[in-house]
Amino acid sequence: METVAHPAAATALTTSQAAVWLKVKCAAHGDNFNVAEAVDIVGEIDLAQFLAALQKVADETESARLRLLDTEDGPRQIVEPCFSGELPYLDFSRERDPEAAAEAWMRADYSRIIDLVRGRPWLSALLRTARERYIWYHRSHRILPDGSDHGRTAHRLAAVYSALDQHHPLPAAAPLPSIAQQLQDENAYRESARYAADRNYWTGRLHDAPAPLSLSLQRHFNGDALLRQSACFPAAGVQALRSIAHKLEISLPQLLIAVTAAFLHRASGVTDMLVGVAAGMTGTMPLRLALNAELSFEELMRDVGRQMRQISLHQSYPCEELRHDLRMLSGKRQLFSTVIKAESSHCDLRFGSHPARLRQLCDGSAEDLAITIYERGAGRDLEINFDANPATHSAQMLAEHQRRLLTFLAAASHSPAQKIGQLELADATGRKHLAAGAGDADHAIADSRLAALIEQQLTRKEPAIALRFEGEPSPPRHGAEDSRS
Repeated sequence: METVAHPAAATALTTSQAAVWLKVKCAAHGDNFNVAEAVDIVGEIDLAQFLAALQKVADETESARLRLLDTEDGPRQIVEPCFSGELPYLDFSRERDPEAAAEAWMRADYSRIIDLVRGRPWLSALLRTARERYIWYHRSHRILPDGSDHGRTAHRLAAVYSALDQHHPLPAAAPLPSIAQQLQDENAYRESARYAADRNYWTGRLHDAPAPLSLSLQRHFNGDALLRQSACFPAAGVQALRSIAHKLEISLPQLLIAVTAAFLHRASGVTDMLVGVAAGMTGTMPLRLALNAELSFEELMRDVGRQMRQISLHQSYPCEELRHDLRMLSGKRQLFSTVIKAESSHCDLRFGSHPARLRQLCDGSAEDLAITIYERGAGRDLEINFDANPATHSAQMLAEHQRRLLTFLAAASHSPAQKIGQLELADATGRKHLAAGAGDADHAIADSRLAALIEQQLTRKEPAIALRFEGEPSPPRHGAEDSRS
């Protein structure tokens, strides 16, 4: 990066931004810091109104207007008064395979390395694949203050476009702290008693931290690109999990983190587990769990709920400073290499009268493994992504691990009091856990997906269970009480 003089209007980076800047400087070839999402829109879009809405959203978004500088005094940033970049519109409808062409264009964009000084770390574009078929694409770099904005930009764009389309006044944007305010808050935090209290909490919790959990047998964490495996868990099972979370007075994301931790425990054998978890808008924080075979799903869910509440109280403390406090000075020593992210978003996304669906495309390079679970609201499947470093994981093993996680989710939805050590890990078909209901003995299951089979069991009208556990009796063939949660 070319070094320039320090402009008077430039400000310092926040602590989290400075950490990303350093990571980019030290990154291996192929490391990716992009976050990308897409919204599939069904219906005819007014192009002029859409581009006007996009310009409005870009103008009011500081991250879109941010320029980064490499100065004599270190990295600095300037927020431009309005967005001056391009907002591309690309028509793929005449391609032989429009959908594939659009996906390939997006993949090429979010896979490329962004020059933070000369390039644009924020991009938004509209893609057309057919009549009444559009994709809104959004890519941002992790160095931006809201690099992972959890769909906020998508919902704001939908609201602005809908107002323009229906000739209504533009709704006010949700207030977000400016970069200047974030820097001011950081300085005040460092001078407060809360800073010392947070430091004491984390050093006390992690002074004897175990090695980071990994499902990989290889230990070098620099690979090209990203390996992704995606799956869905059926909506019927999600409703059962939601009911359990309500009963235990925890959030559904906290429950999903607990079930994922149970799976990781059984897959790795690790009892003193240290993983990363998404913590609001502050990034990823460490979660340490004590696990054993006698622990039930419910007990683990309650423990995760308690710990996540503690993390939310102490999440302002920077992870990079925690590594320094714990004397993890080597660049190769990490607090965690496996990350669990569980998010809930129930807002119905519409552009005017047209329904739309948000999907996540890329969450940056995984140092080892990132498990992300999206809960999109009642009546919708869970979306589960396994993003892995291809230097440490294979597609075959990711698919196997994902099938096992689906089995654990179904187990938790069916019997939350079940001890996690009693659940037998599934084979490639998950066949050991599937119950054969009345009259199903000859039903062929070998070529079916595990999630589809679980959904089939969960939605049956006659009494049946989605899973059978080792040592559990077979269900009666007639007149049995429904054992589903």
